[in-house]
Amino acid sequence: MKQDPARSLSALCALVLLAGVAHPAMAQDKAAPTKSHSYATSGLVEFQEAAASGGVEKWKLLLDQSNLGGNELEMAELTLPAGEVVGAHHHGSIEILYVLSGTLGHEVNGEMHMLTPGMVGIVRPEDSVRHVVPKSGEVKLLVLWTPGGEAKKFFGHQKTTPVPQK
Repeated sequence: MKQDPARSLSALCALVLLAGVAHPAMAQDKAAPTKSHSYATSGLVEFQEAAASGGVEKWKLLLDQSNLGGNELEMAELTLPAGEVVGAHHHGSIEILYVLSGTLGHEVNGEMHMLTPGMVGIVRPEDSVRHVVPKSGEVKLLVLWTPGGEAKKFFGHQKTTPVPQK
C-alpha cells in the first residue's frame, strides 16, 4: 500500500513535537521566558552555495527560535544536487530527514539506506552520518533538528536572503 506523503509528514511533525516536549533539554526552555512566535510563516532566510558535485545546494530556514518562540525545534528545506556527496559528520541534536522528492543515500554508522519520497531518515547525536545523492537527479528534503541549535552551522556564516512573507 502506497503511503500519502502529506499524511506521513503530519505524523512525523507530531512525533517530533511530542519527543521535544519529553526531552530533558526542553524543560529548561519551558521555564525560560520565550519570545513571541508566528502563527504562520513562509520561512525566514534562504541561501544557495556551490556543491562539491558542481551543482548548487539550496537551503531555506523555515523555523527557528525567532519564529517558533522556543528552541524545541528547527526546520529547513534542503535541495541537494544530483551526484552530491556530503561527507561523514555528526550533529549536536537529533536530525530527522523527510524526503519530499528524489532519492537520498542515507548512511548511518556505515549502514546505507536508500530513502525515497515519504521516507524518514533519523540521526542521533552519537551517530556518524553521510548523505549521497544519486547522479539520476536532485533530492529535496525537509530537515528537522530537535532541540534546535544546528541551523546556525549552516545559516550562521552564509549571506542569506530574507524570505518574503505572503
